[in-house]
Amino acid sequence: MHTLAKRIHNITPDPVRLFFGEETVVLKMRSAEFFQDAFQAEGIDEDGTTYRLVSDGKDDPLVAGKQVDGGWKSMGDVTDVEAA
Repeated sequence: MHTLAKRIHNITPDPVRLFFGEETVVLKMRSAEFFQDAFQAEGIDEDGTTYRLVSDGKDDPLVAGKQVDGGWKSMGDVTDVEAA
């Protein structure tokens, strides 16, 4: 299991702070699920913007996407996670 994904799963349903290098976002998680080693999660920020998180397993990065008009914008790799 991916370490950061497991941390998100353990913190949920409490708010989670995600770090993307210099940028951070606090999400209220709607879901956080493992499917064997794969991880999928969805949360919303304080403005109501939806974020999706995915990882295919321990050695793959945990990546995030942000919903924007007309689709999704990549936020990149999650570098750290903590309870908000």
